[in-house]
Amino acid sequence: VKYRCNVKSYPLKKYAGPVRYLGRMIVSISAVLFLLQVAFATPLLDGVVESWLQVTDAGAMDDPRYIVVLGGGGIPSDTGLMRTYYGARHSISFPDATVIVALPADDDPEASSVGRMKDELVLRGVPESSILMETEGRNTHEQAEKVKAMLGPGAIHDPVHIVTERSHLRRSVLCFRKAGFSRVFGIGTQNTGAEADMGAGTFLRYTLWSNLQLQIRVLREMIATGMYKLRGWV
Repeated sequence: VKYRCNVKSYPLKKYAGPVRYLGRMIVSISAVLFLLQVAFATPLLDGVVESWLQVTDAGAMDDPRYIVVLGGGGIPSDTGLMRTYYGARHSISFPDATVIVALPADDDPEASSVGRMKDELVLRGVPESSILMETEGRNTHEQAEKVKAMLGPGAIHDPVHIVTERSHLRRSVLCFRKAGFSRVFGIGTQNTGAEADMGAGTFLRYTLWSNLQLQIRVLREMIATGMYKLRGWV
């Protein structure tokens, strides 16, 4: 028994032109984006980042009553260790300030990353008696609100210094101001290169890749700040 299957065929030839055009458009747009990404990976990026992170109405920085070290990726991590390093150095410059380490902890805080951040501060010379831990805030907005609840309403007029990485600085300061703190200032952390002469070609070996990573962090912060603004958190 022979079966005849009548299937209407659609020639693919008529789609070849639009597909090629779409492919060329994708390649062209990708090339332009790549060139822009490389262009912004030059030292010019530092100036763009500084402009974006600038909070123009900060005024003169007051001596802190509180130094809030916002947790990064926990301990050990590059962000966690960097923030505790800068937090300890800043605290030693202002020994009368109370240091608050803010990082969520589900179990015993002393045995978690927030406790290890406190230990890092102590190792770097900060008295344990001057360190408090905020362990409930799950994001920057909640951390600002929890710190406010911890300190009480009278603290909102005391100078507060926020220690966090540069790309996170703007959103952090705006969150604490939104929470009601009127004198908030930011201390941005940043990597420091080796002082020794590393020879020629350091831009291609080091600077380019560091700035490409910085682009990702800045784009993330721009999106996060937009989301926070839509929610009324900044």
